Amino acid sequence: MKRGHYVLIAGGVIFIAGLVLTVVWALPLATEIQKRTTILQGRALGAGQDVTVTLGVADTSKPLTIVISGGSGIEMNARVLDPDGDQIFGTTFTEAMSQATDPTVPGMYQLVITNQSDSDTTVDVLFGAIPGVGEQDIDTQIFSGVLAGLAIIIAGIMVLIGGTVVVIADRRR
Repeated sequence: MKRGHYVLIAGGVIFIAGLVLTVVWALPLATEIQKRTTILQGRALGAGQDVTVTLGVADTSKPLTIVISGGSGIEMNARVLDPDGDQIFGTTFTEAMSQATDPTVPGMYQLVITNQSDSDTTVDVLFGAIPGVGEQDIDTQIFSGVLAGLAIIIAGIMVLIGGTVVVIADRRR
């Protein structure tokens, strides 16, 4: 076996190691996001209609993240109601919105999205406490394994490209 083949094998091993590391770190993170958030995808929302998303909050030290994406040029309103029914957040936006608000007491929170336009649309919604997102900053340590895995994947791809170049150069000799 020539040196190019060894480089290709090494690149493949590095690439697979990066994939494994990424999956090992990403699965628990995805599980936490699934537990702490409510996600709606492609929910139909007629003109003048609203949709309500509920979320149980036990830890009030973590902010509630709200990400909404709707149709082009569609004006919508988003309101967050605390367990007592009091509004703690409200905004009007067009197409997309990303915001955070602090929960005040433990309990069931509601996100009410209203389509204020004359056209029907679909909305995608993420509502909840995202792991690693704190009150003032983002804890990058929680994402470090995923980022390291991605870096190893990129290194593996670079070694595979280098190995391919070496194999082609060896054939020309």
